[in-house]
Amino acid sequence: MKYVLILVISFLIKEAQAKTITVIATSYCACKICCGSAAKGITATGVKVKVGIIAVDPKIIPLHSKVTIDKKKYYAEDTGSAIKGKRIDIFMSTHEEAKKFGRKKLTVTF
Repeated sequence: MKYVLILVISFLIKEAQAKTITVIATSYCACKICCGSAAKGITATGVKVKVGIIAVDPKIIPLHSKVTIDKKKYYAEDTGSAIKGKRIDIFMSTHEEAKKFGRKKLTVTF
């Protein structure tokens, strides 16, 4: 019983510490157009880039954070030269998907 109580308290503390902010979101893929000629498909944290990864400004959203956007889970594993302040860049599989996404105002929780 004690173990269950500890788990519940731990969950409640984590939920109470969650932050929700509004950001401007764009998207990118691993191509040279989005990432430059030196693109190697590796994020700022050393993880291979894949769907579910987002680029963030670590001053706003800490790297390695789990981020929820529209009830979907993402991981803050990348940064970008244009990603400053309350901006994020969501990784997409293809350049066409990234272009189609455009620019959106989204609410994120981390």
